[in-house]
Amino acid sequence: MVISRIDNINDAGTFVIAYALANLLIMVGRFGVRQYQASDIKEQFSFSEYFILRIFSTILMMFVSLIYIGGLYLNGSYNMEKSTVVLLICTVRAVDALEDVFHGLFQQHGRLDIGGKILTLRFLIYIIEYMILYYFTHNLIITSAFCLLTSIILFVLMNGSVMKNFVYMKKKPDRTHVKELLLDCFPLFISTFLMAYVGNAPKYSIDIVLSSYEQAQFNYIFMPVFVISLLSTFIYQPMINRLAVTWNEKKISEFWSAILRQTIIIAILTLLALAGGYLLGIPVLSLLYGVDLSSYKIELIILLLGGGALALINFFTMVITITRYQKYLIWGYLIVSICFFLAGKKIAGTHGVMGISIFYTICMIILALIFLIYIIVIAKHSKIQTTE
Repeated sequence: MVISRIDNINDAGTFVIAYALANLLIMVGRFGVRQYQASDIKEQFSFSEYFILRIFSTILMMFVSLIYIGGLYLNGSYNMEKSTVVLLICTVRAVDALEDVFHGLFQQHGRLDIGGKILTLRFLIYIIEYMILYYFTHNLIITSAFCLLTSIILFVLMNGSVMKNFVYMKKKPDRTHVKELLLDCFPLFISTFLMAYVGNAPKYSIDIVLSSYEQAQFNYIFMPVFVISLLSTFIYQPMINRLAVTWNEKKISEFWSAILRQTIIIAILTLLALAGGYLLGIPVLSLLYGVDLSSYKIELIILLLGGGALALINFFTMVITITRYQKYLIWGYLIVSICFFLAGKKIAGTHGVMGISIFYTICMIILALIFLIYIIVIAKHSKIQTTE
């Protein structure tokens, strides 16, 4: 938003795809461990084992980033400036991935608030610094490099100061346990990676066949999709620990009642977002970004519906993880990812923003329905087990 107002819209398009790619690659860094770690109430694995796995996955994330960006540079898709910006922003997200294992520890011990405060303060500083630096330099490389340095310093200082006094089980890592943890979380990694791909797939399709200008325009109307998902996350993320305890204590009816309540809340949020988007969405977004988006009203409503489905997908993923049926998540994500991989580019090229918006929303609804079926089956199975 700020970049598009300060300088040309092409820089905004570059930043959009850089952040979209970084948000995909951070799934390699996180390796799907966070929800697993936060719901590990019995401390089956020690923090040192979670930490070693996270070091490995963060290094893997940067390796994949270098290979991917290098490939795009060599085939002429990216110039040196765009490649550098994408790599710098991917490195910032690698810092976030490493930090996530500490916040998982805090959440595991019922102190999600600590991680939330650190993350909020660090992100706020990052955003303000990025806006100020870009305003004065009009240069994405310089801005991204300085903000990366600040992120590293804040990560060390903030998390280090908390860890000095935080009480948790300190135990030497066991290689066998680390390997077991890796295998347990591998299905989650594949699922969350595919989830991130599917969530941003329209941007990748547009990046290949359309211009940076159109990429920026699409991102402006796509932004509210993640607002819905983010708001729902704020509601259910603090529930993970409590739901995990309820599940482990075999309070099955209480567990599924909580799931139903949260699903209804997400549905209500989606309806409110659709109403707000229809009445105020385009005028507000046009004002925020300083561009005329009046021709994208229908696309915005369609995408908001897809955003509601995405919020349900994220929530259902958490529920399935708590119940430890996470290995079945892969198939739903795989089906939708293959659909996008095979058809996304063609649809974006042929039907433009409208076509990719409709395709995205249909894919999200299908995936939400697949996971809903999973949950119904798990619920029936759990009730049968409790009656035996």
